[in-house]
Amino acid sequence: MSEQHDYDGIKYREEKKSPAVFRILLTVLVLWAVAYMGHYLFSGWSSQSEADNAKAARENQKQAAHKTVEAAGAVATHTGSEHKVETYVAAGKQLFGTLCVACHGESAKGGVGPDLTVSKYKYGKSRLDIAKSISEGRPGGMPNFSSQANKEQVESLVEFVLSLK
Repeated sequence: MSEQHDYDGIKYREEKKSPAVFRILLTVLVLWAVAYMGHYLFSGWSSQSEADNAKAARENQKQAAHKTVEAAGAVATHTGSEHKVETYVAAGKQLFGTLCVACHGESAKGGVGPDLTVSKYKYGKSRLDIAKSISEGRPGGMPNFSSQANKEQVESLVEFVLSLK
């Protein structure tokens, strides 16, 4: 026997069970939530602070590598490899004429691209910073030349840019 109540003309019938489709959807949702939480809690997921710490550690490693490379470059310059540096500068000048003149101008004083004869660059004036700018490009107009210049050519461009005054 079903009890029906009439409130202002609206018939109300108290149900004993919710519709089957809602029970199925709720069950599926609960199972999905448990699986999702299990995946993220036990799969090596990390918090933002752990990710920031890992990023800082990578940056410290890069800085140490930069210092090592720059120290090695300074030692190499003082130990009689002047001829090699001059060769790199000459090759870099030739590549500059091919790849860079259109934006930086013949005298590297700027144009579309910035002036390369200044003492400070926006993204840094270390060998590694300049090599990264050439290889990977920079936002705002500097294209990457990784497909047009190999590692040695990039190094020669870096030596040439560093020789500019």
